Amino acid sequence: MSDTYRPFRNIETVDDLLLVRHACEGSPCLVQLPQQPYYAEICAWVNVQCPEETLFSSTEQVLLCTANEGDGDWRLVLTPHGYLRFEGTVADERVECVSPVPASAVVDAKQQFRLGVSFVSYAWLQRNTAHWSEAASYSRIRLLASPGPSAPLSEIGGISGQKIPARLAPVPRGVHVGAMADGSQPFNGQITELIAYNTSLSALFDGGAFRGDGQVLPVIPGGGAFEPRWVEERTIEAFPRPEFTQTASYWVFLRIADSTHRLRRLRVRPVWRGGTNMTPTFFWSEDGDRWRRIVPHRVWMGEDGEDFRVEFELTERMATNGFLASAPVFGEEQRLQLLRWAAEQEHTTVEQIGESVQGRPIHAIRVGMKQDGPDTKGVVVICGQHSPLEMMGAHVIEPVIRRLLWQPELLESCTFCFVPTVNVDCAHYGGNGMNANGLNTNRQWFEDIQPENAAVINYLDGLTAKGQSIEFAMDIHAGGTFKNHVLMTMGSSEVCQVGEEAQARQEQWASLLEGHAGLRQEDGWPLAQQRLRATDYFHQTHGATAFCLEMSSCSYFDPQTQRTKGFDMMAFDLLADGLVSAWQEGFYQP
Repeated sequence: MSDTYRPFRNIETVDDLLLVRHACEGSPCLVQLPQQPYYAEICAWVNVQCPEETLFSSTEQVLLCTANEGDGDWRLVLTPHGYLRFEGTVADERVECVSPVPASAVVDAKQQFRLGVSFVSYAWLQRNTAHWSEAASYSRIRLLASPGPSAPLSEIGGISGQKIPARLAPVPRGVHVGAMADGSQPFNGQITELIAYNTSLSALFDGGAFRGDGQVLPVIPGGGAFEPRWVEERTIEAFPRPEFTQTASYWVFLRIADSTHRLRRLRVRPVWRGGTNMTPTFFWSEDGDRWRRIVPHRVWMGEDGEDFRVEFELTERMATNGFLASAPVFGEEQRLQLLRWAAEQEHTTVEQIGESVQGRPIHAIRVGMKQDGPDTKGVVVICGQHSPLEMMGAHVIEPVIRRLLWQPELLESCTFCFVPTVNVDCAHYGGNGMNANGLNTNRQWFEDIQPENAAVINYLDGLTAKGQSIEFAMDIHAGGTFKNHVLMTMGSSEVCQVGEEAQARQEQWASLLEGHAGLRQEDGWPLAQQRLRATDYFHQTHGATAFCLEMSSCSYFDPQTQRTKGFDMMAFDLLADGLVSAWQEGFYQP
């Protein structure tokens, strides 16, 4: 694969992901693939015509063998007993997996069938960084078989995780079909066609029985449906739109506009990662601004958690016009509305502080009654380092500013800075956290600093150059299956020890945030200081007491009633009240 890796483009149909469709007139043959695929993933198969006895051989038979230069090689073979086996080698690393059942058990050799592989490696994108091991959980290999060109591709084996070498490129420069490069280990049957797509989502290729309909679920900025299709008379199934580095997405933001008045059920297939997954709850809106919780009619969960599907029952009004999302979305329109509103408020200014990789403006909102300088205490809140689902945290900014404007004595003591959306390109496209360079902005605050990080860093450097302190900072994330909101405190590590004085200040703030905002310490945990995240930067560069807040879209603790509640839009107002009350008590002592 080329080192010039293009991590994103607008994808509307599965045909936009086609790498190659090659009729094999003879076997073996070499098929070239595009040199700049968009994702580090592939779903490739061969259409095969052969009698059953050909599936078995005294030696191995090669179906696919890659032709790479320096990025390792992999091959797909049939063992002598007819099992599919994947082998990958790069430098001194090797990976292998064999299907638990033979191909002959899942195909009918009396007719044409399909054998193939699905391979995704987000770790490959991060192979030259320190974050490849973190990305390895997104790597997987699946062995595929289908009894016919129009039948679904079944997964008959596979592996995932760090067992897959990060330096093994999923998408090769070329593929030898039906034999090794030297012509050895040939396949004894007839391979009629090679088909490969730049996606690992084999479920997209369930055959020709489904009729697509992009008009019902049109693509929208910041999200949208991908390859919606009618699976029943009144049921449409859709995949979340591809994001920056993967064609699988864990979050949902769909526009529904059925002019046929037939749609009554909607199935969605986001990826379930388990643990703090980002798609446990769903919300409905008629206008994209006001959201209410909606409960699925049915949920499917595969054994490994990968085949996660939800189905919603829709009224005619819902199906005709509305939005479905896995969290109250804070997208481009909401950000622009906030900036326009803030610019009209007293003691509040809006400033462009930088640009994203693709040139979109990044803004900061400043609230305070004095000029920046040593006479006030600085507070910084940033949001939106990840997808619009995680960016829902910025919904708290407007109610926070409204409450601050009711506290003139606090605005005399402190200067507040809010960045509603750091990763604006990601918000525009609806990505899962990467910027347009394919990097996680919450891992780039010290090294390989990205334009989005630099915008915030340069802005804060300008404040400190005027003598302004940064004493309290919060990085708000959101949207997971957390048991209430999670407040992550600063933990010591070999990289950075949190000193006794800093620890004491943190404990004071944590107590205030628990009492006023319901951010209970028992629901949170320490986040070890490294040289990666925003909280690392705020503390190590500016000496701030820095918290990372993960807002749960499932539940939150209400400090007024002293009980846990299911998530609703009131969670933003309650958090806003709590933050301002905590700052009031912590900074202003009448």
